[in-house]
Amino acid sequence: MKNLLYLLVLLFLFHPDVEAQNKQISGPVYVDSARAVASGALSKGKLIAPSSEFKVFNPRNRGINSIVPGKGLPKTIDPALQNKMGEVPSKAPILSYEAVSTRSTPSDPTGSIGPNHYVNAWNSAFSIWDKSGNQLLPPASLASIGGEFANETLGDPIVVYDEFADRFLISQFSDTPESFLIAVSRGPDPLNDGWFTYRFTTNGVLPDYPKISVWGDGYYITTNKNASTADQSQVIYVVERDQMLKGETAGIVSFPLPGIRTNGFYSPAGFHAIGDISPPRGNAPIVFMQDDAWAGVIEDHLKIWLINMNWDNPSSSEISESQELGQADGVSPFMATFDGGSFSNLSQPGNAPEIDALQATMMYMTQYRRFDTHTSVVMNFVVDVDPTAAEHAGIRWYELRQEVNGGLWSVYQEGTYAPDKSDRFSGSIGIDGQGNIGLGFTILDDSPETPIFPSIRYTGRYANDELGLMTLEEQTIVEGEDPDPNSRYGDYAHLSVDPEDDLTFWHNAEYFEGVNRKNRVGVFRIAADNGNDVGVTGRVTPQDATLGNAEEITIRIRNFGSNAQSGFPVSYTVNGGQTVTETFTESIAATESVDFTFSEPADFSEIGETYEVVFSTGLNNDQDTENDVLIAQIKNLPPRDVGVTSIDVPVTGQNLASTEVVSITIENFGGEPQSNFPVSYQVGNNIPVKEIFEGTVEVGENEVYTFNQPADLSPSGSYRITARTHLEEDFNPTNDPTVKSIANLNCIPEGSDCSYGDGLFYFELEEILNERIPCGNGYIDFIGSNATLDRSQGTFTVTVKSLFAEEEREQFSMWIDLDDDAVFDNDERFISSEVIPRANTALSVEFTLPDDAALGQHLLRVRAGDTNFEGSLNNPCEVMDYGTTHDYSVNVTDSTLNIEDFILNEAELLVVNGENGQYRVAIETDYDETLRITVHNMLGQKLIENQIENNGYGYVYDLDMSYAARGVYLVRVGTREFGKVKRFIVK
Repeated sequence: MKNLLYLLVLLFLFHPDVEAQNKQISGPVYVDSARAVASGALSKGKLIAPSSEFKVFNPRNRGINSIVPGKGLPKTIDPALQNKMGEVPSKAPILSYEAVSTRSTPSDPTGSIGPNHYVNAWNSAFSIWDKSGNQLLPPASLASIGGEFANETLGDPIVVYDEFADRFLISQFSDTPESFLIAVSRGPDPLNDGWFTYRFTTNGVLPDYPKISVWGDGYYITTNKNASTADQSQVIYVVERDQMLKGETAGIVSFPLPGIRTNGFYSPAGFHAIGDISPPRGNAPIVFMQDDAWAGVIEDHLKIWLINMNWDNPSSSEISESQELGQADGVSPFMATFDGGSFSNLSQPGNAPEIDALQATMMYMTQYRRFDTHTSVVMNFVVDVDPTAAEHAGIRWYELRQEVNGGLWSVYQEGTYAPDKSDRFSGSIGIDGQGNIGLGFTILDDSPETPIFPSIRYTGRYANDELGLMTLEEQTIVEGEDPDPNSRYGDYAHLSVDPEDDLTFWHNAEYFEGVNRKNRVGVFRIAADNGNDVGVTGRVTPQDATLGNAEEITIRIRNFGSNAQSGFPVSYTVNGGQTVTETFTESIAATESVDFTFSEPADFSEIGETYEVVFSTGLNNDQDTENDVLIAQIKNLPPRDVGVTSIDVPVTGQNLASTEVVSITIENFGGEPQSNFPVSYQVGNNIPVKEIFEGTVEVGENEVYTFNQPADLSPSGSYRITARTHLEEDFNPTNDPTVKSIANLNCIPEGSDCSYGDGLFYFELEEILNERIPCGNGYIDFIGSNATLDRSQGTFTVTVKSLFAEEEREQFSMWIDLDDDAVFDNDERFISSEVIPRANTALSVEFTLPDDAALGQHLLRVRAGDTNFEGSLNNPCEVMDYGTTHDYSVNVTDSTLNIEDFILNEAELLVVNGENGQYRVAIETDYDETLRITVHNMLGQKLIENQIENNGYGYVYDLDMSYAARGVYLVRVGTREFGKVKRFIVK
């Protein structure tokens, strides 16, 4: 609770990482044994109902991961990134059903498929299903297994199917005393055959986060234990599989991981054997990622150890360092640490807590399969796709191969799956009997435009697809309805492969409905279902560009079936016109893709036109016609069309200087590369700074340009910066400019804690509606959001919400900087210490503007927080222990003003002197009546007369006086009856 404040002091001892000349070898650090206690069939009459109460499981062993600030690669975007979704059509789930609804936090979803049963478990219960999704055993406490499981519900369960023994395993841990509890089914039927149960004590240490894998000579268990001494202490456990399958006394041996580097919570993985060919006895691999952002790690790599058991003399067993696969071996740099190692990382829609990304974890399972020609293992873990930006979680996955059984492992392929801006994490990966790879995962997106609550999806790839890519389109197992009400998530997902066909994937993961945690089982298959099945999966050419009347068309055709195909028709139709049909005469093997180019070109020559093209195959006896057709949009882009898509710097800050760098991003919207064109920026209504972008922007690409001339933002206040391109003959000038509002503030109170729900997570004032405000670091700049306040109305209503409210401690205050000095004075505070009485409930408060409030745009600051702790709410600059501070903009207007009042009393006429006789005349206001501008010399001769319109930020007129003689001139802006006059000098 936040009423209890703790001082945490972390001491790191840094030393150079000197690579040992010889690989380190260690013997066991703990040896013991356990006897079997048999239990009978799982009859419904003996079942114990699981608890329905809210309970947080095992929170105490999740120490923070720590990084060395500034250390580690990559410094920019993940080099293995797949940033586009696969285009191969995938099949919808064969089966999808809810396995459990629970309040256990987290639920720890796990489950494994056997020939006839699916056994799933969670904290701390289990159930059994048939393969059609019918529940054979209703939810029951793990204590219902009996034997050593009697009265035990500590949780963190794992379910494993041992394919080579045709048995199920269920495990959990215990703290009375600290132990693994493992139940092995006495036959293939987990419902009726009974169980052998074991209690393997762990020498006084709770075996946190245990994960089980099957190997030839044992069941191997990895844990999160003894992080600071993992190279010396108990981390990996092996229990005696042969004896457990017989229900006899079985040994347990524990090993350290010599040479490992950890930084807090960590989770290595054992290789879990599946398939037709059993694994060997001995040389059991353990793998863990090593992130070079951690102290003592020189390079990102995968580290592999081998364990060799001697059950005749367990004390002589050994674990040894085997391999480190780094950049030279095909392991691209990765950033596997989020938020400095904390466990609140990924933002959800709305105001829910940030979710744990499950970093520093080899996600369950790491599946090993022997083929006739090689051995493969697949694995995955979460990475931050771009360490320079806000957290963006993607899934780094690998297929390692052994070309010779027992030989060294090599990287066959790697990829980082993050095909769009959404977060993807909590992956579980598997490989089927044909070498196809399936990947289940959680997706999350906090964007207001496209919010995604935690939802479960899958993708995959065929064995012969281009390496490093998940080529299948994502499919949904279930779309979440609500956010996770707690930062704990998972703590893992679990994908297994059906041993009956060796092709079907069963995935179990967590989503949310209200306050309930749901586990969803999704069943899917990648392998071919039909013998004859071809279809179009993609358009290769033409891409969107400036196109002509004879464009070559190339498409990608995939054989989804198990039979090779040849001699079938392929067609295309443009905008519903005549169908062009040709014949694919080559041979395409099962599950492979080929490119086919039509001999007849197509006309796409109309500039700006978007063409709809329908591609199709016409295989005789095609058994799945749904994937035959692909509809594509092809756009003939205008040759010349560029614009500014963002102003990257400057940003709102304190003590901005007279030499602030201005940097923009330029995008080529057109169909031809563009270079050497003018760009400009202007601050407010000042004279624009014009320069030449001398680089080249390719079609559909972005380039960053930094202006040579800096901006003077040293006076305190807010600024509107406009940047634009000036490409000659630009097709669409409306996309040329971008506008950004920033401020030079006297204070920015960053550092308040809002993780408990303190502060404002909803703000509404006139046009501003900010419904999903993230927590951040206690301060967020929303200056680009603007509310119009008509001062003649007098009274306005602001509406806010907080997620914390207790004993009238949560309060909020609001200022408007009417004198535009970027200082929020006491007399500019319009709401003072207003109590927020209820959490997550809208509170509306009225405030009044003075009749003489200055017209124009001003800064608004709003603060909220727990007033029972340090930091004054009504001091706009002071950091609060618990709360938030946000800045917005307001535009003060007055609808009662007539044109005479406006021109003579309210408006200020400015004349800004530029270079080479260029001047800018401006009145900054939102008044929108058309005015007139005239320029006279001192003899009274009229040189210029024109109309002047409001550009949205005021009346602005660029005046070219380069032709005029030196002297004094008069400029007048107004109507024929009323106006304002300003003198200026031409030198």
